[in-house]
Amino acid sequence: MVNSGYRKKRCVPGRSLLLVVLFVFAPVYASAETVSLPMSIDFELLRTLIVEKAYTAPEERARVTAMNEGCNEIWLSNPQLSQERGLVRFKTDINIIWGAPLPGNCISPIYWTGSIVLWQQPVIDEQWQLRFRTQDSMLLDPSGQRAILVGMVWDLLKSNIHNYINSIVLSMAPPVDNLKRVIGPEKRKDPMSAAEIFLASMRPEQPKTTDEGLAINILAFVDIPKTSESQPVRVSPEEQEQLMALWQTWDSLLVHMINQLSDQSLTEDNRQLLLDTLLSARYDFSEVIGSQQLTTTFIRHQFITAWVSLKPLFLNNLVKGTSDSMLGYMSFFTAADALVTLDKIGPMIGVDISREGFYRLAHMLSNEKLLENGTVNPRLRATLGIGLIDESSPADEEEQYDESEVDESEQDPWDAVPQVLPEAVEEQEPSDEDGYDDSGAFNWIDECISRPNWKTVFGIAEAHAAGTPAIKDVQSWAAEMTPAKILLPKVEQVLVNTVNSGKGKLSKVAKSKAWSHHMVQATAWQESCFRQFIVKDQKLTYLLSYNNTSVGIMQVNEKVWRGVYDLQELRWNIEYNSVAGLEILALYLNRYIAKQKSSVNFESAEGRRYLATWLYALYNGGPAQLKKFPERSASGKLYKSEKLFQEKYDLVKGGNWLEQVKCLPAS
Repeated sequence: MVNSGYRKKRCVPGRSLLLVVLFVFAPVYASAETVSLPMSIDFELLRTLIVEKAYTAPEERARVTAMNEGCNEIWLSNPQLSQERGLVRFKTDINIIWGAPLPGNCISPIYWTGSIVLWQQPVIDEQWQLRFRTQDSMLLDPSGQRAILVGMVWDLLKSNIHNYINSIVLSMAPPVDNLKRVIGPEKRKDPMSAAEIFLASMRPEQPKTTDEGLAINILAFVDIPKTSESQPVRVSPEEQEQLMALWQTWDSLLVHMINQLSDQSLTEDNRQLLLDTLLSARYDFSEVIGSQQLTTTFIRHQFITAWVSLKPLFLNNLVKGTSDSMLGYMSFFTAADALVTLDKIGPMIGVDISREGFYRLAHMLSNEKLLENGTVNPRLRATLGIGLIDESSPADEEEQYDESEVDESEQDPWDAVPQVLPEAVEEQEPSDEDGYDDSGAFNWIDECISRPNWKTVFGIAEAHAAGTPAIKDVQSWAAEMTPAKILLPKVEQVLVNTVNSGKGKLSKVAKSKAWSHHMVQATAWQESCFRQFIVKDQKLTYLLSYNNTSVGIMQVNEKVWRGVYDLQELRWNIEYNSVAGLEILALYLNRYIAKQKSSVNFESAEGRRYLATWLYALYNGGPAQLKKFPERSASGKLYKSEKLFQEKYDLVKGGNWLEQVKCLPAS
């Protein structure tokens, strides 16, 4: 018999007893239902496992028979699997040497080369051991035509080959064991709990052959308790902290999943799907934590939504590799699909996702550790296609554009400003939907500064936080310490340099460099009132949004863009923050809005105003606003923040806007 390569596990007494108890007390669970969890093994993986276990000679060859010093040998090679007649069609090449052995000689050997096709019924036992029973077979000659061998040669050939192929045993236990570790309760105090019974009752359904491979459903008993109307549960600060940690682990798993595709040949649509999935999850999270509604249900649903969206992409790309990696993918797919199936009933019986479950899922894909510290992740940027936005000769495009067709107010007064390039930064980042109110006062500054969660705060007299700049380099950018007439021109120069260094990333749709400057300045005004830093209770720190997500002059959302930008630079470097904001705007403009059909003429003054507000809506709310903003605009129901942004856009477009800034504290 050919060993599957997996050590056969002994039956654990406690587990066996649990199954016995389950059936002895079956009346207690008379209302129990059987749940079917999907598990499949595609032909590519099935072939890889068979080759690894049974075709171990060089060049995927298997020696079936070897006798009499080479006088009698049967070799198989190049196995191929497919579906036919509802069975597995197993085709393999044959090389035969068969003669009459004499001492030191082989008399009249027969040499024959061809192939054999076997139609096999897959079967699996309770220990998850997969075997194949041959139902029929046929010999083919080298040209692929049916061949006929008679007599003892065919009998020997048929007997040896059938026995060899039928002896292959593959263990499907690893994916099932991995599934149990992912969804199993962490603390198993009650062996008769619904969750334990569910896990212990898992058994295989007999395989069905499909065009793609084998479908081996996992069957299990589930007794769903009667539920009463649920009451709102108050979450303690400790539980909220645990939920935040759980979401961060889930977010790291999502990045880990995306990184598995970094060496694949992805299309532009593939990269866009990955970007949409990541941004949507992160924007939804930012909205939920702002309303204090983070729950395990929300996190589980995020995982399921992402997996349903990305599964086809993974199936099309993660199909080849070593048997270990392919079994890991199979385990991941099985566990992820099980979570989809158990979405509603799992938590009711005590089966839910956990940080440990997320770690185990990640380990199935690769041995790399999850990156949970938020450092810049070059693989993530490359896989998402960030940095691959078309930047071809934007200056030439602008020179070819006829500026005489543009309103005088759209001319580019910044061309004469000396360009001081900020430090190079990587690609994009968003901000909050809430800025300051109609009065122009920053009513939420006190709240954001008083939050205890952010530790990077230092006294004005002396800087303590590691990695922060010297106090003298920061205080000149704080409105409480620098008069507006000095601060605003400095900030304006930073924003001008940011746009000039952006290589026209914002100019292509509106075909106006002036519009690019208006867009960035209005965004900085609305988001932060041109502030990177703030003083509170004699402490100087970076500007932080009311919900602890977004920082700095462009209010770049750290939760959304973690792994894409350097968090310390976003907090303590105004130039870095402004360039990140520009690149986020460019991403939403060029990869989202520019690809939408719109009846608005973006080259007209009114069209550019509409475009600016649309882009600002995405900057705050993410990809979901691509469709929602036009609907709001058509109904005349813009958000308050969008109306405030329009006011500031009109002011910066009209010129002399520095004199109109009233939101800075009195100096």
